[in-house]
Amino acid sequence: MAYEVTATRRRPQKFEDLAGQEFVAETLKNSIKTGQIAHAYLFTGPRGCGKTSTARILAKSLNCQNSSGPTCTPCGICESCKAITNSSSMDVIEIDGASTNSVNDIRQIRDELMFPPTSSRYKIYIIDEVHMLSTGAFNALLKTIEEPPAHVIFIFATTELQKVPATIKSRCQQYNFRLVSTERLKNLLSDACKEMNIQADDEALYWIAKESGGSVRDCYTLFDQIAAFSESHITYDKIRDKLGLLGVDRLNSIFEACVQGNSEEVLAQLDDFLQSGISIEQLISNSTEYLRSLLLLKNGIKKESLLGQSPERYSKSVLGAWNSIQTERAVSIFLQLYRDIRYSLSPRYELELAFSRLCWLTQYVSPSEVKTAIDQAKNLLLSGNSTSTFNQNETKTQNFQKIQKNPQHQIQQIESQNPQATSQMNMNTQSSAPANNLNMAAETTENSEKTQTTPAGMKILSGLIQQQSQDSHPFPDGGALPPKESEQNQNTQDSFSGNFNSSEYYEPENPDDFSDYSENSEPEPAFSNENNEEIIAESYEAQEEPENNAAEQFSSEEIHKSNAVFTAPDGFSITLGKLFNTIVAELSTVNPMLSSALMQTGAWTLKENRIFTTIESEFQKNIIQNGIAQLKSALKTFCHTDIDFEISLEKREEQKNEQIELPAQVQILVSAFKGRIVGGKK
Repeated sequence: MAYEVTATRRRPQKFEDLAGQEFVAETLKNSIKTGQIAHAYLFTGPRGCGKTSTARILAKSLNCQNSSGPTCTPCGICESCKAITNSSSMDVIEIDGASTNSVNDIRQIRDELMFPPTSSRYKIYIIDEVHMLSTGAFNALLKTIEEPPAHVIFIFATTELQKVPATIKSRCQQYNFRLVSTERLKNLLSDACKEMNIQADDEALYWIAKESGGSVRDCYTLFDQIAAFSESHITYDKIRDKLGLLGVDRLNSIFEACVQGNSEEVLAQLDDFLQSGISIEQLISNSTEYLRSLLLLKNGIKKESLLGQSPERYSKSVLGAWNSIQTERAVSIFLQLYRDIRYSLSPRYELELAFSRLCWLTQYVSPSEVKTAIDQAKNLLLSGNSTSTFNQNETKTQNFQKIQKNPQHQIQQIESQNPQATSQMNMNTQSSAPANNLNMAAETTENSEKTQTTPAGMKILSGLIQQQSQDSHPFPDGGALPPKESEQNQNTQDSFSGNFNSSEYYEPENPDDFSDYSENSEPEPAFSNENNEEIIAESYEAQEEPENNAAEQFSSEEIHKSNAVFTAPDGFSITLGKLFNTIVAELSTVNPMLSSALMQTGAWTLKENRIFTTIESEFQKNIIQNGIAQLKSALKTFCHTDIDFEISLEKREEQKNEQIELPAQVQILVSAFKGRIVGGKK
């Protein structure tokens, strides 16, 4: 007997044999039982799901010769059933819509309709891929399928329902076929293996069923291909080696190197995979499926039909290194990679870049985590409930100062707070000088402060938890800040103008200042926003820069309130303070830049018909000199005489950076975000 492929040999012959199409089978069986047989059927659905097989089963049910009428269980042994199975029946005509799609072909069918069936009850036309018919052919069918002869039944099958005209759909009973589940396909393959006396591992059958995408025909076709080289025993290892797949074991190896941050090992393994003949597209596809399975496992899904593998085969270290958000990020990287390689300069470069990004994926922080951390930081600043931390910092600072004053009693000073550090310093005392003991106590106190600064409820970003070292500056050997960080610091100054030296932290000069904080005390808000929330950062700005603010206020208000009186020859008199305000107001509408520059000048002094003043900015001095004619004209208008105006540049002494004390809230945020205070002036 000639060899038959599995898809043909195992084609369903009864309604009960239809896999995954129970709704269609039950509906057709009930319509046959009740005698409600339609004159036109439309079967739609993906490829390989049983549309043509169902049409043949329906034809055998209507024309079975071993029953007195249409039956739900055709015998399969009568001449009519055998002819339909072999596609040789004179009364069941199967037509390929792709090749028989013209108006003339449909006209021929219309001419044949008038003749009754030769040996069957019904003359049945099965038109496969009906969507391939031309528009004229569809129009020629309209009248025929709406009122056909009583002995004629049309069965249409298509994979693209959207291409079938609505006028055809409305004249047919429509049945939608669905994809078959992976579990059901795996059972069908197991039955096929028993028929063929082939041994097969469940892992291999699950892989075949998963690769078929829900199509029974594709599943059987792939099974025949694998059975041909498996030598009566189908295993996943054979499939991996023969079809050029990566396999879970090799994927575990390369992704373990990724979570360890070993980019050199990752790139070396990639080169080995590509040299072995695995295509870039296959590598991306297998990696994406692997990461998708990891994501399912992270969400508690261990169904083998979804994973395609046993859950125990996936690396525990990879599952533990990445959280769900980071795993989602990895999947999105490879999905985008598959879209990008089509237009890439080099697909291999894109692949290496994607795996290189996975090497630092443990540091990835999602926007939702950042928002949560910022919200908690905001609540911390608004609540002010960190008195316990203040008291701890105060006590430790006092201990450190006492140690500085009396090194001989350092162990007694911190014994009650840190017994472990006490024992360590006792050992050092026996072999070191008091100066070494002093350094050890200082380091112990500082380390203790770092570990207790962050409150229990404060969220630390996942990407920062695994950070091994914390440098006070991103470039310890020198160099400017990255552009993004500099921009971030600049934006921060709008809401937090208390800027500090980027190269060091400030130690409190007077730890007694912490005594102002009590359990019931709360920081005073500078003002409130639209939601009546306290802006602690603005309050801190007002607290930390009283001298600068006072200087600016004095410069803009007090400096130009001179009571010196200028008297013109005609007897008109005006004070210098009033003259300044009048000139600035007059020029603000005519020359705003000149008016703004005049506001930055120092005190005006009058000597005869000449006004003297100073300014700190050379740029503003040039603005005034360029507009001196306009300024003199305004002075003449309000003084009733010509007035000269002389301005000189006054160099401002640079203020030395003074160490100031950071608020405890800021210390907590610096510790929680693993950050530092960057840039700015006092």
